Amino acid sequence: MTEIQFLLALSDTTKAYKWYLQGNKIRAKARNGKTKGKVYDPITAVARSSGHGNYGVNQRGRKAAGKANELTPTLANSVVNATEATSNRGNYQVLRGKIKQVLGL
Repeated sequence: MTEIQFLLALSDTTKAYKWYLQGNKIRAKARNGKTKGKVYDPITAVARSSGHGNYGVNQRGRKAAGKANELTPTLANSVVNATEATSNRGNYQVLRGKIKQVLGL
């Protein structure tokens, strides 16, 4: 999955999740199903909405969700750093802006 494909898949999740900023982190709460109210990040939310399963919002869960979504390790790492706001410079900040624009934050 490329960055564009990931962003398109992420834009399809806006009805299934309530997206918000928790401090500087981009998070979502599920609106439906057995996991209603559970917190997700963009990688785990796309995996859940694509039918790949539920993953935790931790390093292990994100890595497994990234593999399930067929993300390259580099793209998965970039998405994690962008959603966690680890850096205010470079590619992470650009990707963070794209994610926020897609989600309407």
